[in-house]
Amino acid sequence: MTSNSTAIHIPKRMVIRETLPNGSCMLYTPNPYNQIVAIRIFSRMASRHETADKAGMASLCMRLLSAGTERHSEEQIAEILERNGAHFKAEAGKDYSSVNLLTTTHFLRDDLRMVLELIESPVFLENKLARERDIVRMSILEQEDSRLQYTMRVFRQKYYGTHPYAWPSIGLIETLDASRRDDLAGFARGAFDPSNLVVSVVGGAEQSGVQSIIRDSFAARPRREGYVIPDSPTARSAVSADVDIVERRESEAEYLVMGYPGCGVAEEDALPLRVISALLGGSMDSRLFREIRDKRGLCYQVGSSFAPQRDHSPLVVYAVTSPKNRSEAVACTEAEIEKLKTNPVGADELQRVKTYLCGAYVMSLESNMGQASCFGAYEINGLGWEYANRYTEKIAAVTPEDVMRAAQTYFTHRLLAITAPPAD
Repeated sequence: MTSNSTAIHIPKRMVIRETLPNGSCMLYTPNPYNQIVAIRIFSRMASRHETADKAGMASLCMRLLSAGTERHSEEQIAEILERNGAHFKAEAGKDYSSVNLLTTTHFLRDDLRMVLELIESPVFLENKLARERDIVRMSILEQEDSRLQYTMRVFRQKYYGTHPYAWPSIGLIETLDASRRDDLAGFARGAFDPSNLVVSVVGGAEQSGVQSIIRDSFAARPRREGYVIPDSPTARSAVSADVDIVERRESEAEYLVMGYPGCGVAEEDALPLRVISALLGGSMDSRLFREIRDKRGLCYQVGSSFAPQRDHSPLVVYAVTSPKNRSEAVACTEAEIEKLKTNPVGADELQRVKTYLCGAYVMSLESNMGQASCFGAYEINGLGWEYANRYTEKIAAVTPEDVMRAAQTYFTHRLLAITAPPAD
């Protein structure tokens, strides 16, 4: 049986791609089976364009978009969107920021007009900024109460050093007050310049007029001549040998995050690394779950993650264990990694993992917004929206030799971050 014999095949999506005269890229996918229209506006500016002293600025900007414009108050904006049943969301990630609108074909013009006003003329009132800082501060403290999230943050800070990938997109307590209204306004002007946008739209029949409404609305926005996205540093690992970091906090368990060098989302090795992550700890049928948790009882929780960003991204294994089991849990994890470097994965196990990955991918495309997000993310990350149609085929094509080669290439040295109980 070949690796492709039971591949999950998905229907090829018909995406119409246009580059508008002002530089915006528009992706449109008809869906005649319901009246829902999902719009996701991607911006090439994100938290990777922040400086360390203003970490979280991009997130604050996005969170405050709907808190008032030059024409409408926050309450008026909420009333306009909610009366039509629309859903609005804005957020900043590491590699791109985005604005989401979920509406219907009937209310598309009205709701889109409101969203365009939000991205063109936010006012960032001081009282709203102060309120949002308080909300973010509470969110950061809540995240730090999660020992696993805290350990992941310690890992990323050590792994990436001074690169913006090192801090959470939401920001840091110590930098919350550094971003001022002018900073947020400047970021919004750059982020929503038409030349920086990919507008991904799914919904409506071809004859519904959705495509022309979106095109005309975004094409009417003038490009700001001479605007250039600020440079951001290239991400790379700041660790070149095995390193252990131990942080001590009140807790009965120990929280481990072990990471190895990986690659970016557009690199071919991202595919076998996705497969390796699923093999190690992607599900309850994965190697680490079976060996460390079920067979040996060394941990309460174990898993792995490879979520490639635009630049260099690590493959991470995480576990929650007891202090007395830490050494054995780490040793068993490293033993499973060594097996991937020396023993070809069996055909049946590899096929199960591929089916798991492809099934999860198909489920992510179930909704109009899921499709709009997928097409737009691939486009803005440089892979092109067509990658969405090829993803399952590419996963199915990963061979045991690909897995072994990637394991040998990337499992070279590791950074282990540990949050442990206070020393006796």
